[in-house]
Amino acid sequence: MKTSFFLIFTAIIVSVCCSPSTAQDHTQFSLPEGAKARLGKGTLGEVQFSPDGNWLAVSSSVGIWFYDPKTGKELDLLPQTDCASAFAFAYAPDGSKIVRASDDSKSQVLDVPTKKRIGILAKYGRRINAVAYSPDGSTIMSGNSDGAVRAWDAETYQRRGTLKAHTGAVNAVVYSPDGTIIATAGDWKDKNVQLWDADTGKHRVTLKHKDQVYAIAYAPDGNTIATANADKTVWLWDADTGIHKTMLKGHTDRVTSVIYSPDGNTIISASRDKTIRLWDVNTGIHKATLKGHTDRVTSVAYSPDGNIIATASGGRYNDDNTVRLWDANTGETKVILTGYNRINSVTHAPDGDIIVSEGTWLPVPVSAEPRHISPDGRTIAIAGSLHTVQLLDARTGKRKATLKHTNYIDWIYMMITDREYGIEAIAFSPDGNTIVTGGGYYTNDEGTVSLWHTRTRKRKIIYKGPGYVSSVAFSPDGRTIAAGDWDSKIRLWNAVTGKELQTIRTRHKGGVLSLMYSPNGNTIATGGGYGDNTVRLFDADTGKLKTTLKRPIEDVNCIAYSPDGNTIVTGTRNGNVQVWEATGQHKTTFTGHTVVTSVVCSHDGKTIASGNKDGTVILWKIPPTPMGE
Repeated sequence: MKTSFFLIFTAIIVSVCCSPSTAQDHTQFSLPEGAKARLGKGTLGEVQFSPDGNWLAVSSSVGIWFYDPKTGKELDLLPQTDCASAFAFAYAPDGSKIVRASDDSKSQVLDVPTKKRIGILAKYGRRINAVAYSPDGSTIMSGNSDGAVRAWDAETYQRRGTLKAHTGAVNAVVYSPDGTIIATAGDWKDKNVQLWDADTGKHRVTLKHKDQVYAIAYAPDGNTIATANADKTVWLWDADTGIHKTMLKGHTDRVTSVIYSPDGNTIISASRDKTIRLWDVNTGIHKATLKGHTDRVTSVAYSPDGNIIATASGGRYNDDNTVRLWDANTGETKVILTGYNRINSVTHAPDGDIIVSEGTWLPVPVSAEPRHISPDGRTIAIAGSLHTVQLLDARTGKRKATLKHTNYIDWIYMMITDREYGIEAIAFSPDGNTIVTGGGYYTNDEGTVSLWHTRTRKRKIIYKGPGYVSSVAFSPDGRTIAAGDWDSKIRLWNAVTGKELQTIRTRHKGGVLSLMYSPNGNTIATGGGYGDNTVRLFDADTGKLKTTLKRPIEDVNCIAYSPDGNTIVTGTRNGNVQVWEATGQHKTTFTGHTVVTSVVCSHDGKTIASGNKDGTVILWKIPPTPMGE
């Protein structure tokens, strides 16, 4: 199902011609070969301090970012290679390794000094939600979405055993301080915390809750367990008997994270109510509330020396996306770490700058919500909610206008069939006066192409028929509209009259996923759907196939021409950015992404900007064409 949502949106302007900085900043950390810079830090996950307290580690969709916890200075990036949105990770006790949870049930073990992957916890079950090292560093525990908790040898990464722990997904896994007990938490289907003997795997005690548990924390002395609950409370339990001791009340929304201070005198809880609360361990009295985050607080950590509290407010649907460092003694904010807003599309403005936009929405097939920038660089059109088109100011992100359906009957019908209807593609005309959108009812493979006038806001349907429309484009002169569909056809219309001109049968497998006119308007480049692995170039006047780019490239999500028309750039589902001569000769391949969602060339033709599913953009240097070619 594809659903459009109104965006929380800002725009960032990035010059591709700026002079290099003498001091390395985060845009230069761990760049893949051929890259000039990385824009954005990805979606924000969890925070943890290194065992020695010298580094603050922050997980994101691109890897683990490291900071100096005293100053907030960015130190390094430990890159992740699978664009995981399962953000849980754990340090080895000596701090030399990190194991990270993963969406694809293959957690990676990363060597911190070398930044290399040194092991994989083989595929068992589904998504891994939680990971933990034993205190002696010999074992790794993983909690899966299938309810199982698996033990792994921390040196060989071979599976040692499996605990059939919960009926639903596993939300949390922790060791007792002495390493003898493993505590695991189930999700909303289970609502229990189970205690297991770490040596034998024998079940010890069940801590029964009324709602799901998001996090577990042992007191430093191992005598008490604290659990963070969806019922807005923190529960305290006797770690030996499993007897419920007391409940900490005060939060007004779900408690998402809980930890003890290193001296064991304070419990810190984080909540969706945007606050962090500190509690006296002995009395259960609320001591202080840390306020400053503007959205749910998702993770909290205490520095080993007890002086700093780190909190994260992040996630795909979060409006805050910052990490805050607090003085543990005064409760004052010391540093705010930013840069975790997802960058979800990339294009360029008339002045030559690269424009990247960032926002929050529900996931949609293949790439982010369809969007396109106006020729003057001032407006971005985005497929909005309720089958509308939102026009946003490219510099401020503020909404300028909403284009709505003028036919009330059509609008009501689309409201009723909302789960079946989607806008898949959008494009401005060269003069900026018209927007074309393509989509339809994908459950029935029925497509629609609509024209919207940006000033009068009126809408005209020029096509409604077979073939869900997955890509649209105006010719450079603005006279023709091209649309590709799931039936592997390209249809062309007169942009003024709406008269259909011709239909091109591309013979792509899986439909026409992407489509682009060459700058001179003579060629239409198309990318095929799932399993097609080709880009085809068609004569825009006759519809005849000119050439096929056949190098193994997997599904082509996006295509761009250089301004001079001599270079074609393709972005693929398997994370490659490939560069071609317009004649079809392959020039080079850049790797370093996971799923490429958008590509664009700078006006000088020297730089490629590629957007990635992980929420970042990478800038690449286009290799020059050798003389004589």
